[in-house]
Amino acid sequence: MNTYALIKYSIYDKKSVETQVSNLKNYKTTHNLEQISIIKYEQKSKNSMTEILSITSHIEPNSQLIVYNLSSLGRYTYMIYDTILALMDKDIYIVSVQDKYELKKNDKFTKFILKIGTQIIDMEKELSSHRTKEALYYKKLSGKVLGKPVGTVQKSKFDKDLVNIKSYLRAGHSIRQISKLLGYNNHIGLNNYIKKRDIRKNLQK
Repeated sequence: MNTYALIKYSIYDKKSVETQVSNLKNYKTTHNLEQISIIKYEQKSKNSMTEILSITSHIEPNSQLIVYNLSSLGRYTYMIYDTILALMDKDIYIVSVQDKYELKKNDKFTKFILKIGTQIIDMEKELSSHRTKEALYYKKLSGKVLGKPVGTVQKSKFDKDLVNIKSYLRAGHSIRQISKLLGYNNHIGLNNYIKKRDIRKNLQK
């Protein structure tokens, strides 16, 4: 069985990195592991699962991946859960040193842990929704106006072509023609953009 260790790096929390390294070294010694291939990981996007699956794509089936704790696999519980499932689906055996978990496919204990994880994720979603509704309720009670201020104009992909849009409108081109000239696939979005901003009324600007 090949053994790998995943170390989650962070420029904001060097102490966490030191803790991971120290405990993984200790685990190697106490379990008499001769060789561990180190995989360094620094999360750069919200989708930690995609990143981790990418940097572990070379790991062979029936290998074990050691982490200090399961939080090394992501920032969000649901993402950690999905990452564990994806790794186990590749027949990778996950060891969490701090949690003292050994997670592997078709294992009763693993199924039990993942079932609890699913319940926690559902509870987190429900609590998050409740907190959001509660916050909006109290904002409304305090007299704060919810939503964007009246008259707020959102940025649009058409903004960069505004000068050309006005020019084509002055020349008498239809919305459909302008859409094709500017390389847009759908003229409906452009039509809504022109209407909402009253561009026809401001062609002289």
